[in-house]
Amino acid sequence: MFEKGEYIIYGSNGVCEVQDYMNAAGETDNRTYYVLAPMRSKGSTIFSPVDNQKVLMRKVMTKEEARELLQGIPEYEDMEIRDSRTQEQQYKEILQSCNSTDSLRLLKALYQRKRKREAAGRRITAVDEKYLFLARDCLLNELSIALDMDVDDVEKILADKIQIE
Repeated sequence: MFEKGEYIIYGSNGVCEVQDYMNAAGETDNRTYYVLAPMRSKGSTIFSPVDNQKVLMRKVMTKEEARELLQGIPEYEDMEIRDSRTQEQQYKEILQSCNSTDSLRLLKALYQRKRKREAAGRRITAVDEKYLFLARDCLLNELSIALDMDVDDVEKILADKIQIE
């Protein structure tokens, strides 16, 4: 079980703070639930069974893991994006896996796709833009918690490492 006040990754919702526990009072459901506050949606609350098997939950990476992730950015290859008919499903799977390295590789690939389209005088697709935002937001929030830094400062470091223009 995660502790109150601890930050966790909750599936594609990203970083959430465990605010409390709650016991269900129903006849058919007597499980314990986490009361989670997602960083992405200020003011909203997620109730998730402690024994939830459908959504992946894990602790936020440590400071050392965050530093290693940032230092390894130049070596990470861009994620190979499959054909456009299945790319959104691929993006969802990556974000739902809660794997920070894969999310970073996806982010690099999406920035590369964006640069190529802009160089050709075209806009980024709506699907790419949506998942670029989600992957970026998820990584920035987790890194800011792990490194105990402001999100804007982490964004500058990430932009420099990925060489975002």
